[in-house]
Amino acid sequence: MDLKNHNLIIFGANSYIAKKIIPNLKFNKVICISKNLKIKKKNVLIFKDYKNNHLTINKFLKKKTTAIFFNNFSSDNLIFNKNSDELKKEIEGSVINVFENARLLCKNLIYNKGGSLIFVGSSRGLSSDVGISGYSIGKNALIGLMKSFAVEFSDFGIRSNYLSLGYFDSPLFNKISDTKRLINSTTLKKVGDYKSIVNAIEFLASSDYVTKSILSVDGGFK
Repeated sequence: MDLKNHNLIIFGANSYIAKKIIPNLKFNKVICISKNLKIKKKNVLIFKDYKNNHLTINKFLKKKTTAIFFNNFSSDNLIFNKNSDELKKEIEGSVINVFENARLLCKNLIYNKGGSLIFVGSSRGLSSDVGISGYSIGKNALIGLMKSFAVEFSDFGIRSNYLSLGYFDSPLFNKISDTKRLINSTTLKKVGDYKSIVNAIEFLASSDYVTKSILSVDGGFK
């Protein structure tokens, strides 16, 4: 795919997955929103936050722009042990912050006559599991958010999609005690290759007839 005329802005660029895929992205410019990311690549620009720097960042988004939102804010806990304040923090971190950044970004995308939004979730989060209620609620809420952006901004040429990820080798995944059970719960019975995520992002960024969709890159999660 030729993405030389496309720019990408990554929210939550300090996530492990984001850092793994950034070196392999073929976009014209890759703008990373992160407070402590350190990466040296010619086409990568780093800003600590979007809200306070959006006017400067928007100058780099004159070409076709795709925004991808990584956010894994959660704390594992059983429902009976979780209080409402804990859940509110999880919802704020995983949904509200994404909503605010996406809404502000859309003002610029409208001015530039279109763009693409990719909300990153997880197949495990969508189906849920024991002890991840806050995580699951947040990931399912992102689907509603994605669909709302797709419907409300379609007339402005802005597409919105959801990228549902499966299991990939990472410190967070390796902390789980029953990784073997989780891997065996997929059709392919293996963890994913990060190149698959890059391919999915490039597809969603360049496919003008795809919106309001969920693209699963999860090895056939059951």
